[in-house]
Amino acid sequence: MGRISKWFPPFTGVLFVIAVVLITILLGQGQDASKKTAQEIAQHYKDHSTKESIGAILIVYASMLMLFFGGWLRRILRDAEGPGGILSTVAFGGAVAFSAGAAVAGSIHLALPDLADDINPIALQAINGIDFDMFFFFPVGLGTLVLATGISVVRHGALPKWFGWVSIVLGVLFFTPAFFIIFFVGPVYFLLLSILGIRLALKEDAAPAAV
Repeated sequence: MGRISKWFPPFTGVLFVIAVVLITILLGQGQDASKKTAQEIAQHYKDHSTKESIGAILIVYASMLMLFFGGWLRRILRDAEGPGGILSTVAFGGAVAFSAGAAVAGSIHLALPDLADDINPIALQAINGIDFDMFFFFPVGLGTLVLATGISVVRHGALPKWFGWVSIVLGVLFFTPAFFIIFFVGPVYFLLLSILGIRLALKEDAAPAAV
């Protein structure tokens, strides 16, 4: 149990990436309300009710996994920073902001297949428009997490310094018009961060046996 408690927290990052990939496959880019009629949007959610509902529920699970992953990240950054550091808390705050925003987004998206047969298509189109444009929790949440992680790693060395510089570059990109690139790079980043964390946990676990 003790060994699992060391490697499983960073492993939640792998589970988070798997959930994100599945969500992307299920939901795609969403339904652009400016390019489709209300009837077309309503029909889409009627025809793909199960797939869209599963995708919305997976968003909630991804939100939960990010909280666990953020808790682990806060610990390793805080251990390197010392008691006076604040970047670990800022990074965890980014995880909380992302998870809260994603949970709301998942709830809104679930309403679309759930209500497609019950409300006027124009009302559904309005909900879909809000759903389609609800993405600011990505830069606010994950951007803050990645940027704070990068600065902390460069300054205090919780992880390899090269990873810290990569994090800073990606963190800055989150707050530029090019942040849509992160939708493709982000899963790779969190997968790499998770793998580094698992290796670190296993190394710490093996250290006492080597003495």
